[in-house]
Amino acid sequence: MMYYNKKKTAFGICSAIIILVFLVFELFPQIVTEESGNAVSFSKEAGFYQEEFFLELSSSEETIYYTLDGSIPNKNSILYEKPIRIYDASENENNHSMRTDLTTGFDLEEIRRINLEVDPGYKAPDYKIDKATVIRAVSYDEMGNRSDVVTKTYFVGYSEKNGYDGMNVLSIVTEPDNLFDYEEGIYVTGKEYENYEKTYRNKGEWYWREQFWALWDANYRGRGAKWEREASCQFFDTNGNLELSQDCGIRIHGGISRGYLPRSMNIYARKKYDGNKKFQADLLENGYFPSAMVLFQGGNDYKTKSRDYLIASEIKELNVSSMNYKPYVMFLNGEYWGVYWLNEKYDKDYVEYYYGVNSDNVLLYKDGELIEGEEDDEKYYSEMLRFCSESDLTDNENFEKVCSLIDIESCVDYYALMIYLGRRGDWPSVNYALWRVKKEEAGIYGDGKWRWMVYDLNSDGFLNTFEPIEYVMDKDKLFKNLMTNDKFRQMFLIQVEEMIELFEYEKMKERIEEYKEFMSENMKKNDKRFFGNDSGETFENGMDTIELFFKERKEYLVPILEKYR
Repeated sequence: MMYYNKKKTAFGICSAIIILVFLVFELFPQIVTEESGNAVSFSKEAGFYQEEFFLELSSSEETIYYTLDGSIPNKNSILYEKPIRIYDASENENNHSMRTDLTTGFDLEEIRRINLEVDPGYKAPDYKIDKATVIRAVSYDEMGNRSDVVTKTYFVGYSEKNGYDGMNVLSIVTEPDNLFDYEEGIYVTGKEYENYEKTYRNKGEWYWREQFWALWDANYRGRGAKWEREASCQFFDTNGNLELSQDCGIRIHGGISRGYLPRSMNIYARKKYDGNKKFQADLLENGYFPSAMVLFQGGNDYKTKSRDYLIASEIKELNVSSMNYKPYVMFLNGEYWGVYWLNEKYDKDYVEYYYGVNSDNVLLYKDGELIEGEEDDEKYYSEMLRFCSESDLTDNENFEKVCSLIDIESCVDYYALMIYLGRRGDWPSVNYALWRVKKEEAGIYGDGKWRWMVYDLNSDGFLNTFEPIEYVMDKDKLFKNLMTNDKFRQMFLIQVEEMIELFEYEKMKERIEEYKEFMSENMKKNDKRFFGNDSGETFENGMDTIELFFKERKEYLVPILEKYR
């Protein structure tokens, strides 16, 4: 006799339905997030056009509304009644680019009040900057249901404009309040700056927590999910062809450079925005479809935006992680917003793609914080650091133990590179990263050893003015202790010599000349937009300084190496 339990059967059916729904969302996200066929159609694809034209909008529903300012359309927006004239929008008056609450660097009164003899030099443009036409459109059915938002950006007459040669273009479109609102805007000084200022005024003293304007509290210093905003990102290649249009999340990126103009952004593909957990195009042309990328403004190297790119291009064969870079001009809600690099972001997806390990098994430690892994997994880093820094490494048995904890070749390559480049200041205390797998798995990188990652080479460095090995030994207890081992020290010294050959002056001079030829006009346009100066002198001087470093580095470094033989 068959036993039949109605409660269990009902529960089983419900469970099956839940699983089925989950699979539909997981495997076919666009099917479940897309509205039922009433999204607005555009007669022209987003992109670059030589001549102006009239854009037609259509939908299976009768009523279409659209906006031109980046805001999400609703029934209070512009009612579509006739084709829209699309022309070179650069003729329009400047809008957000004229704001002086984009950085504390505009607040010269307060900078001078605390006796900082510095003028960051920012200028709101006194001319009409380049612009694009941004159209966002929706339709409504008879029941008042709104369709998905469709966003497209149009550039007209750009073949005659300077500052775009060889550049890809990214149009970021978002609700203006997401960027510029006093309380919620992520791109302005806003409420956070006013509160910061009042805190010290109310104490009856004029003392700032940081004696540098770029570090003063402001909205744009906010971090985490609270400060992420939804946006539409449209990526165009160097020929003006649309490569990808995708809804994503944007956050401000960086440390000190958060206070600069322009500033870097993190860009996130998330299922909640459009059903995609990864960017749906090979934007960096390396087969990697990441879930997050960085739109990088150069960090402290805002004068040339060259250092991270130049070095990363030369170290692909080293046993360290490096990033790929692609040059972009960014438009923010239709306004020209400067020159950037689009590059990867170090996370578990990056490690999985480049090293063939399981992303769920990745531990990634960066700037004193475990950013991939569980909270308790921090012990794997601290235990490694403790043993490698405190053990007697003149004892070969202890050194063998070190070699089981870290990839010694990666470690040697990393420190040799950093010391060749004359890093100091914010390194080695910050701007360092390492990764490993938590549990050993198959493959050469599944051995559980820590490996080093290179990034943020734009701050203090490229200096021939101090003894770099002594400096790092004084600042980094891990490196200092490793240098007590003869085998490590000899490996390290040989690898520094390899760095001298890798960055041989004549080769780097040629690369720098190529970079200058490519980027000069683009940087003139960038500098005119943010500093009111398009002479190119700042860029040229910055590149000359970098070239001089490579020219003098060998002669400067070789005698230092001899001290440690």
